Amino acid sequence: MKNYIKTLALVGVLASTKLFAQQDPMFSQYWVNAQILSPTHAGADGRTLLNATGRHQWMNVKGAPQTYTLAIGGKVSEKVGLGLSYIHDRIGISQTNTINADVNYELKLNKKWKLISGIRLSGLINSLNLTEVATVTPGDPMFAQNLSSGLKPNAGFGFLLATDKFYAGYSQPRVINYDFGSSASINTKIIAHRFMYAGYNFDVTNTYKLRPSILVKEVANAPIQMDFNVANEFNEKLVLGLSARTGEGIGAMLGFLNYHKLDIYYCYDYPLTAISLLSKQTHQLTIVLNLSKKSQRVNSPRYFN
Repeated sequence: MKNYIKTLALVGVLASTKLFAQQDPMFSQYWVNAQILSPTHAGADGRTLLNATGRHQWMNVKGAPQTYTLAIGGKVSEKVGLGLSYIHDRIGISQTNTINADVNYELKLNKKWKLISGIRLSGLINSLNLTEVATVTPGDPMFAQNLSSGLKPNAGFGFLLATDKFYAGYSQPRVINYDFGSSASINTKIIAHRFMYAGYNFDVTNTYKLRPSILVKEVANAPIQMDFNVANEFNEKLVLGLSARTGEGIGAMLGFLNYHKLDIYYCYDYPLTAISLLSKQTHQLTIVLNLSKKSQRVNSPRYFN
């Protein structure tokens, strides 16, 4: 019993260490809500989309990550896209609320290649609810009050290079780092993250399409993390996906497309780390509503064609 308690304590230390290092929320199959990742994806496929995502990581673990996002984006002209998004992310006693405003510009390089450049203006509030911590010493002054960053302005940018078969992107959603506290024992820093990603679209037959992709995430004081994804699309109605994340685990996805202008994606992740002693369930649900008057679907534009 003592060994089991020690194991659980170790899991808690590992989990909290990783959570403080990797602040930006993680998603399975990042392309299902790519506008959160980069301002270049607002209207990138020619449609106006309303995207809602909810993710519960490590179910039944107290303080485990919970993330909710709402985003809308579309073209306002042939070359200009606009987007607006909201992110609510909670990890343990830490909670972050972020609002992003995106604008991007599409440049035709030639008949096949296009380059989309985007910028992001954002405001976020990060808070630490220290009074929720159960302390051994009653009245510990370190946990007597909650901390808040107040409203912090920030900015970000991204680039997306694409053809009808291939895409590659780079984004840094935030460029300004903050430290809103003074305690050496508690992490009060808001730091920048960088993302690189690429994918290729194989039209195997008229009814079957294979979509492999990779996402690389980099942030200070944490190891580089990579997501490997593959999506199998059938008749533009059904998507079956698999994913693997270095240092984390594996996952599967089920998606239904073109259902009354809705795309619905469910993702399940299975951890391969010590956290599996506490929980083996991570669930993510994404619902995408196409607000365009016409479907504008030509060779699956959801993959940035």
